[in-house]
This record gives sequence, C-alpha cells and structure tokens, in this order.
Amino acid sequence: MKAVRELPAELAERLDLPEDLLPGSGRLTLSGGRQALVEGHRGILEYTPERVVVSFGREKLSIMGDGLLLRAMNAGELFVTGRIRAAEWG
Repeated sequence: MKAVRELPAELAERLDLPEDLLPGSGRLTLSGGRQALVEGHRGILEYTPERVVVSFGREKLSIMGDGLLLRAMNAGELFVTGRIRAAEWG
C-alpha cells in the first residue's frame, strides 16, 4: 500500500498536471545570474551574503553566490539579488 504523501504526486502524474501545483513544491526562476524568484516557499532557514537556504517542507533550496540580498518576501514568494553562482535542491 502506498504512503499517503505519495498519492498527490501519483495523481498529478496520472492527470498530467505540473508538479509545481502540488503542496510543498516550489519554483525557482533565475534571471541572468543576478536575480532569483522563489515561489512556494515555507520560510528561510539561513540568510548570509553568500548563501540563502529556503524551506519547502521536506525539501530545501540553497542559493549560493556573492552579495546576496533579500529584496522582497511575502507568504509565497521571495526575491533574491546579487551574483548568483549556483542553486541546489536537496
């Protein structure tokens, strides 16, 4: 028997829905290595000029770079600027 948390992902796959519609999923949009828009987050875990770590429940997103600055944040989105060198989901 499948775990309850696997059912939404399986249902989305069968209905051919985008994964970003699932609860706890997020979206990262990078623009020119200088801007990052993060959607669907659940809060910030770490914030320094070299690293921003964002929670997505069981997953997290790390944005690494230089001079990172949190320009805007609301309940569902955050906007980071600076020299973005890497982004890693894990």
